[in-house]
Amino acid sequence: MTSPVVAFTSRYGSTRRYATALGRRLGAPAVELADLAPASDADPLILLAPVYATRILGRRRIIRAIRSAPGRVALVVVALSPADDPGRGSLSARLITATGRAVTTFHVRGDLDPARLNWVDRTLMAALRRQLRRTPDTPAARMLLSGEPLHFVDETALDPVVAWADGSDTAP
Repeated sequence: MTSPVVAFTSRYGSTRRYATALGRRLGAPAVELADLAPASDADPLILLAPVYATRILGRRRIIRAIRSAPGRVALVVVALSPADDPGRGSLSARLITATGRAVTTFHVRGDLDPARLNWVDRTLMAALRRQLRRTPDTPAARMLLSGEPLHFVDETALDPVVAWADGSDTAP
């Protein structure tokens, strides 16, 4: 590992928390993706991004960063759904395909505090809850219909990312 770079984009803070913890563990600062300088000496480059409204937030910047990185690249996707949710894999796979590079992916869970949502996101959440009421026994409905804060951030979920960055593990 020569010079690790940890960059992130975050809407409500879960991804920032993971990025800060990862940066601390790797001895590298966590920088906002928008402030990321060209990744000329980044090896590895580790990008963290949340799933937001069925997309990975910061897609264009992520693609540019991946394409400019000279060494290994990893993408850590943060979402409410369980890390093994197949939808997550297809989102990250489509993004990575657009880069034309080999990228190692990791998936971790984030938090949701409905009280912190802006008005647009509150409106989207209300529409989602209306849909979920039709299928109240699904995992998503059980999770979101209560309207209570959800706390899934777990910094130990970064252990495989740290192992990959250190070169002691080549795959998640």
